[in-house]
Amino acid sequence: MSVRRRNQLVVAVACGCGLAAGLSNPAGADGPASAETRSNSAWAYNGFVPNQVVVELVPGASIDDLNADYGTVAIASIRSRNLYLLELPEEIDEGRFQATLDADPRVEEAEVNDDSQAPVAVAGDTQPFFFYVQPFEYVGQAPLQLIGLGLAHQASTGSGVVVAVLDTGIDSTHEVLAGRVVPGGFNFVDSNTDVADVGNGLDDDGDSYVDEMVGHGTLVAGLIAMVAPDAAILPVKVLDSDGMSDSFRIAQGIYHAIDQGVDVINLSLSTNNHNQIIRRALDEARAAGIVVVAAAGNRDREHPEQLPAAHEAVIGVAATDANDIKGEFSNYGSYVSLSAPGVDIVSTLPGNLYGRTAGTSLSTALVSGAAALIRAANPQASPEAIELLLFQAADDLDSANPEHEGQLGAGRLNVAVALGFEPTGLAPRPLMRKMGKGGGT
Repeated sequence: MSVRRRNQLVVAVACGCGLAAGLSNPAGADGPASAETRSNSAWAYNGFVPNQVVVELVPGASIDDLNADYGTVAIASIRSRNLYLLELPEEIDEGRFQATLDADPRVEEAEVNDDSQAPVAVAGDTQPFFFYVQPFEYVGQAPLQLIGLGLAHQASTGSGVVVAVLDTGIDSTHEVLAGRVVPGGFNFVDSNTDVADVGNGLDDDGDSYVDEMVGHGTLVAGLIAMVAPDAAILPVKVLDSDGMSDSFRIAQGIYHAIDQGVDVINLSLSTNNHNQIIRRALDEARAAGIVVVAAAGNRDREHPEQLPAAHEAVIGVAATDANDIKGEFSNYGSYVSLSAPGVDIVSTLPGNLYGRTAGTSLSTALVSGAAALIRAANPQASPEAIELLLFQAADDLDSANPEHEGQLGAGRLNVAVALGFEPTGLAPRPLMRKMGKGGGT
């Protein structure tokens, strides 16, 4: 069967970085990159995984019977949700088979398994990235002063809250993250419990770069730890070391985080395709009281809207710089909920290293950390209530970005104000004391 491509899925690991000193060079190149410019958004070709279809069965239906009837094989499953990833015989066309399944009364939903990869040479998608910065640059960095962390930590440090990071894994031995990573994580790339943020030494996506997304999850986790220093982090590996994934794997990660009872899910990734398997997982996360935060993407464009960021149950995040100007790479649009600093940011990298970079992944991590602070201060707060606090507290961005008025969400994150401090920082407001489960203010 020929491999066909559709304009269905583009996954962006939304971070402006190469993500591990010495691991982001072209295949065969010598030495680490110290300061250079290249594409930094893990951007996929449009398509799907050939010979694979995702099915949701109606209650009581048998996957064994379905496979026997069609000659398919279940190669992965989320049995608690009646979801299965089927491998098709070579001679079956995915689209026609999907239509056949749609007509089968045993099938609730069927769709192709959207594919993704992370090429690093997309025209117009380059930003600078820097490695090997000193640890002191991580603490007290200027862009993060904007969001009011000092005051915020007087009200909350995130204690008792768990944030799931669905990404490339996490280096739990990093000095910043040691002791913060909780058990229960899972690696859906290799189907095991090894959630280390490491590469395989191969150019899996054929883009002439080896393991270019190694470190992405560690970088995201480092920023969550900065904002919510007493929050716990659950690593869920859904992206491989080249930033590749698919819709079934991402859904597996979301459902795993739900089942582990997390409070916040960080999704520093995005896709063009609004597929049902991910949308249903996001709906269930919201129903479970989980705040979900996702990156708007790094293509400096309004359309197409990105999933998960555009989903109504998700806080979609764009990136701004230290002057509250939209990051030149950041996506924007009416689907964006909030913005946060995402330019010239320092965070953790595997091996006790630190890197300076840019991207909406970073902004997303900051908002996830802020949500963790609010949840810790008021454990009964609903996701809607937490979102409302974040949106009402945000600093205006329209005046500084007239060409993107109304396209950067409620404004730029101000977690101190969201936690009840006046914008001047002089006196707390009683906002938190008014907020209850299901309420807004």
